[in-house]
Amino acid sequence: MSDALERLKKRNRPTVESRDASLNSTNLDTSISRIMEAEISGINKSQKTQGDASSQPLETKQSTLRLDIGVSERLQSVCREHGICREVLIEAMFEYCDANPEVKSVVLSEARKKNDYRQQMANMRRAKSMIQKFG
Repeated sequence: MSDALERLKKRNRPTVESRDASLNSTNLDTSISRIMEAEISGINKSQKTQGDASSQPLETKQSTLRLDIGVSERLQSVCREHGICREVLIEAMFEYCDANPEVKSVVLSEARKKNDYRQQMANMRRAKSMIQKFG
């Protein structure tokens, strides 16, 4: 069995060139690009930015969010109702909170409460798992 493992480790694997995953690729329709840039610049009007926001390319980073089931369903419902994606809604909420310090402090207070609760639940699950594993 170890002989097969060694052969798999030593075999030559094909190399693949890196691909351009940015939204500025040539296959992106220019009219869609203009609409997206106009929406971005509309969101950024309340903030001071360097240069013209519509001339900057949209850069994104993929991330995974783990949400409470009820919150996730309500969030998805709102997004469907307004024809937007969850990421854009979350970005807009964050930008709004950033521009309104009083709202941001309330949101952060609620976030701390939720975080403390999740930490407690995680610690309980971890302790239960350790008890089951080690007796």
